[in-house]
Amino acid sequence: MTLSEIASYLKVAEKTVLRMIQKDEIPCVKIASQWRFDKGLIDQWIISKMHRTETDELTTLMQKDADSVPLSRLTAEDFILTDLPPGDPETLLSELSKPLLDAGLISDHKDFVAKLISRENMISTSLGRGVAMPHIRNPKENPSSRPVVVVGICREGIEFDAPDGQPAKVFFLIYTNNEIAHLRIISKINSFLRNNDVINDFLTVESPKDVIRILLKE
Repeated sequence: MTLSEIASYLKVAEKTVLRMIQKDEIPCVKIASQWRFDKGLIDQWIISKMHRTETDELTTLMQKDADSVPLSRLTAEDFILTDLPPGDPETLLSELSKPLLDAGLISDHKDFVAKLISRENMISTSLGRGVAMPHIRNPKENPSSRPVVVVGICREGIEFDAPDGQPAKVFFLIYTNNEIAHLRIISKINSFLRNNDVINDFLTVESPKDVIRILLKE
């Protein structure tokens, strides 16, 4: 694509594209003194910018007005595991964090799991009543600011050193490197789970869509 074609494609002036080139903000290459743009790379660049913008907006909203961000917006079907196998906490945390690896939010899976386990060794993140909220000790060590909640269901339950001795069956893995957003996500989940019926609803789900429907009741 030529300069005029990319300007038309992006619906901006050619001068705007040139400024973006000068700031190294757009993928391009110079051939025979003319700027050229690959449509495939441009499309990927647009998607990347959209994702970063949404991430920044969510983080900002969580800091300013957490009530305006529903829990359903902090997760997605790819971040929901409805059939986690029973086992030990380490195995559970490894499985629960795989969606973050698949989404590119973490690069060193083993290190991330080790941090989750270290946090559990300090004091369990189990809330009792069959619920746990795993997270690393220092949110700033997470690579991305994108606020995400991975939801996991293990119907058989896993011993998670709960204050009431009950095995954990519903897990909310909290991910963001923003401390304020981190604390407000914990608060939102706590408030949502005050109703025991909600916890029981999670144990009857058959698909990630069912989990989203429950979260929409918030």
